Amino acid sequence: MELRDRIIVKAGDLFIQYGIKNSSMDEIATSLGISKRTIYEIFKDKEDLLISFLQNTWDKRNAQFETYLTGDYDIISVFLKVIEAQQNMPLTNVKFFEDIHKYYPQAAKLIKEDVAKNNIFLCEFLRKGISQGYIRSDLNVEVTAFLVEDGTQTYIRASYLEKPPFSFQELFFTMMINFIRGISTEKGIRIIDKYLLDKEKSKQIK
Repeated sequence: MELRDRIIVKAGDLFIQYGIKNSSMDEIATSLGISKRTIYEIFKDKEDLLISFLQNTWDKRNAQFETYLTGDYDIISVFLKVIEAQQNMPLTNVKFFEDIHKYYPQAAKLIKEDVAKNNIFLCEFLRKGISQGYIRSDLNVEVTAFLVEDGTQTYIRASYLEKPPFSFQELFFTMMINFIRGISTEKGIRIIDKYLLDKEKSKQIK
């Protein structure tokens, strides 16, 4: 891995775990065994490093999502694959989101633009689901796409709980499964229910 990529990965790990303001460039450099000067030779400042991390994250997300859109896919199965993938993602400290919106305007602007692009794609994706017969035809796709993106806020609010009675993976899974089931036709619900049944059987075997 090139030095630039190593810096992005390490910085991202610290940003997600502790927040951006709480992760100094000195700490990033020390954890990599390099000098802070070396980081500044590659990145203009911490926001430049943050933006590089965000873009790297989005590139990986988009590349993974593309692998789900091969062959004669149905959108319910794609949704389920996204949920499964999210279960293995590292938890993000609420400070990460707070810091971006408070201190890093360029990064916040890019996130807003990314959300807008995702919203457009999701609307088209839902319309495809309607044409496939998996998503209810009476659905307002614009409202639905907005609610999917707004789910991030639920995660952030839950992060403030001192001792939540659930894991954040359980929160995301329950929220998304019930949401998708609610917008699905009977044809789509059958796929979801089979997935849940298989998942339960797998737990019992373990």
